[in-house]
Amino acid sequence: MAFIASLLLYVDYRWIKEYLPQLQERQKWTKIKRNFVPGDIVIIMDDSAPRNSWIIGRITETMPDRNGLVRQVRIKTRTSLLCRPVTKICLLQESTES
Repeated sequence: MAFIASLLLYVDYRWIKEYLPQLQERQKWTKIKRNFVPGDIVIIMDDSAPRNSWIIGRITETMPDRNGLVRQVRIKTRTSLLCRPVTKICLLQESTES
């Protein structure tokens, strides 16, 4: 059992440190990428959240800077409305709204 527990911790560690950052990869100034838009489905990254309990939500509002790049978003989750920087969220599904 100890081996299985340590294996689960290892998989979680790699998921958080390797896979999730690839979802949110945003290269600074190398090329323009799609901004988050209302309706996008995202995972809210939280290092303190237990395994398999990452919060999923829908972006309701974007807050761009003076250059038009989205820096913060408001996210509607099942239980609350949160404001998070784009560095703490990962896009799961793009909005289909036009």
